[in-house]
Amino acid sequence: HYKKKHGDDSEEEASSLPVPWWFNPSTAARFHDLTSLEDDDIIVSSGVKMGTTWVCKTLASLLYDYDNNGNLLPDAVSNREKYPGRLGQTYPSALYPTRADKERDDHGIYTRVPNGKQGMERVFGNFVWQDILEQPRPRMFTSHMFGREHLPKGLFDEVLTSNNDDVNSAGSSGVKVERKGKGRLIVVLRNLKDSMCSLHNFHGTPFDGWMGNEHGPGSFRRYLMLDDCPNAFGNSMYWVRENARAVEDIGQERALVVYYENLISNFDAQLKRINDFLGLPVLTKAKANAIEKECNFDTMSSSTLRTKKNCRRGGVGKWKDVHEIDDANWAIFDKTFNEVLGDVEMALPLKFFQLKDVPGIPLLSIPQCDLDTDPRQLPSPLLVKLREGMIVPDPYFLLTNPGHPTTNFHNAPNQFKSSIRPGRFLRIDETGRDGSPRFHIFVNGSCPLATSVAATRALLGLEHLISMDLADSFCGTGMVYLNGATCSPWKGRDGPFWLYEAYQLADPLCTTDISVPVLWDTETYKIVSNDSWEIMKLLSDAANDLGFCSCPKDALEAISKVGENGNIPNLFPENLKQDIEQVHTSLVKPFFDSLTMAGFEYIRNGHIETQQVLEGRAKV
Repeated sequence: HYKKKHGDDSEEEASSLPVPWWFNPSTAARFHDLTSLEDDDIIVSSGVKMGTTWVCKTLASLLYDYDNNGNLLPDAVSNREKYPGRLGQTYPSALYPTRADKERDDHGIYTRVPNGKQGMERVFGNFVWQDILEQPRPRMFTSHMFGREHLPKGLFDEVLTSNNDDVNSAGSSGVKVERKGKGRLIVVLRNLKDSMCSLHNFHGTPFDGWMGNEHGPGSFRRYLMLDDCPNAFGNSMYWVRENARAVEDIGQERALVVYYENLISNFDAQLKRINDFLGLPVLTKAKANAIEKECNFDTMSSSTLRTKKNCRRGGVGKWKDVHEIDDANWAIFDKTFNEVLGDVEMALPLKFFQLKDVPGIPLLSIPQCDLDTDPRQLPSPLLVKLREGMIVPDPYFLLTNPGHPTTNFHNAPNQFKSSIRPGRFLRIDETGRDGSPRFHIFVNGSCPLATSVAATRALLGLEHLISMDLADSFCGTGMVYLNGATCSPWKGRDGPFWLYEAYQLADPLCTTDISVPVLWDTETYKIVSNDSWEIMKLLSDAANDLGFCSCPKDALEAISKVGENGNIPNLFPENLKQDIEQVHTSLVKPFFDSLTMAGFEYIRNGHIETQQVLEGRAKV
């Protein structure tokens, strides 16, 4: 245990943290007391079995190894042996402060296990704390240490007094001095269920197995112990909670959270995100490709990386294959997680990866429903959105006063606005990669704005030029199409299809609601627009440009101006545009806000509102 004191003159212990055999308390204290950080210093705080080796190798390649053409820098290979952190993580808390301290082995660390010194140098390199401090800028510090209590003080803004050791005490005693934090913090997170499984298998199967026996409580119960967890660096949920507070204290300009699952799903996007966060020059495609190749599993596991023995072909959702843990025990895990991290924003994306089954999957597809389908039979959906490409609960639909209307309702950001402007029409007559229509529409029959797009498509006679899928319902991952999508790149894949997949493919880092309608380009795999009014105008202009329109005759007669292509009418004629925009503005916002509020009041309070809903539907 690492027993950290409140101060040099106090014997009171602030914490007692379980640590590995190689842990050096004197250097851990120096790491925490570090106040002389530079603006470009990088502190990596990674949880146990959360992707530390992978992220550190990625950062080293990005910072030190490759030029913009994707070639190794001249001294890259030789510097890997010369400086810490280049051939695997070099934890400050695993080193002695100086060479002299290392030779003396003041704490007897090397005697704790057979061949302790050789083993430590094989993993962390032949370095000391001074080597980390003297490495070329930008300096990288990697650690499992966490939170304000253990990370460098210099990361955080702090108000000190002049008699504090961290400031110049030349002034009058007690004078307050404000010190601004420097450096950047990168926190590495992973779904805790998968992290627990990786830890369980790290050094072979533990003697006490998953659920415990005469040898001990087992990996599962040990992982869920809170204040008395014996795992190295303590309970992982507490680790996440304390680091979330650190991220909040530092602020998003100097703190970044990297999720292991995002690295798995889209390494390129996350690499660019890290590059931009660090303020590095624009990441070229050649450099990104070289780093991705350098940091894939096969390269790392066969390289000269000191920590290559730690490389495991990790995955997402492997915890579901652990048959020794039943659903009842996973429910205990979820309950503990929610108690510790339920209100921690940084932990919200982890919830999605800890779901065994998606909640709220509709029992019936749209073709199986009719006007007599009782909405009370449908499962209640969990409303979600995408935040930097990750599914999280949608705070925009959390009512402040359940059971009563609220004035605090807001729509989530509408990320995807078309770049197409007047005079640049959609070529809706083009086909996609597989010969199908190039453009596709995703809609939901219960959304009036989405059905207005479907109606426009029909009114213009574009069914044969623009394909369309109708959602079955909402669920715990947003809108779902139970039978799959009928457009590229998902065409032919068994259902269900989740609409968030289109958003993530279009922009892996998007922050947006997962809304319909979506006008999808099957050629570029991009969202043209998810704004219903904009899509309606785009379709009208595109149809008019091509000379398509199959409006009913009486509707044609009501349109006062023909389009530019002969006598083909336009649903958005030039002489009526201003009037149409004014009518749309006056109607859609109050209508949609009222309808949405009524809908979500029903979702949250269906047992109260159901009868009124059924009566109202009967009248309709």
